[in-house]
Amino acid sequence: MLRAIALSLALLVGIGTIIPLATNYAEAGQKYKRHKKKREWNGVKKYSKRWWQLYRRQERRKKARAQSRRALRLRQIRLANARNTRENGDNYVRSNPRPNKTDSSTAVLPSGQSAPKDWKRGQMNGSEVQYQVESNNGSQIGSASIAVVGPALGGQSDTSRSKTVGGVATSSLRRTVIDKMVGEEGWVVNDFQKEIGGKNVYVVVAQSPGAGSVVQSRLFYFTEVDGKIYSVATNAPAGNSTKLEQESERVVNSLQHRNGSQQADLR
Repeated sequence: MLRAIALSLALLVGIGTIIPLATNYAEAGQKYKRHKKKREWNGVKKYSKRWWQLYRRQERRKKARAQSRRALRLRQIRLANARNTRENGDNYVRSNPRPNKTDSSTAVLPSGQSAPKDWKRGQMNGSEVQYQVESNNGSQIGSASIAVVGPALGGQSDTSRSKTVGGVATSSLRRTVIDKMVGEEGWVVNDFQKEIGGKNVYVVVAQSPGAGSVVQSRLFYFTEVDGKIYSVATNAPAGNSTKLEQESERVVNSLQHRNGSQQADLR
């Protein structure tokens, strides 16, 4: 009996000792973690002004590290590209020669004749061939284009000759110029017909604003060639209007008298 009582007392004392010790260790662990977290932020209260300052500083550092990594990667890519260019540069130039913009062979009219010396071949957009008009020093001052407006509608009688080109009413051709000028904030100055190379040609004179408040002279020539209505349009500063007129008439004459075996660029 005494032995049982002694064992019971020992168990009670042991349990009473173990429970407080376990509780203290558990609370000490939680306090240690909280203390460690506070130490990282220097005891700053969360979402306080100081906390936001530290948070933004941390974000800036993250962004700076990310930018440094991106910059390093970019430098590596550029160095690799430069190395490849040095190794393969000669082969690339030989296999991909650049077109010579000043090559006179590119400045050819649809008739096969040479374009005016200041006209340099540009792009071709559908049925329109474009040129760059350059000054004597080689700088671009304007543009020119040759296009097929549409099919001719028949011959011209003496009574309708002054009102049609290839059977197409000049009022319709003038309307196309007016629509173009409206889109470019320009205006039509005059229109008339004249004979070039023995054929009746309809001419529309217009103007439009250019860079630096310089007025641009616009000339539109319409003529019938092989059952098609061709348009020759030029655009350059008004001071070059006389030169443009001479060059445009030369181009119109070239279209009208092209060789039968010569295939035009336009369709």
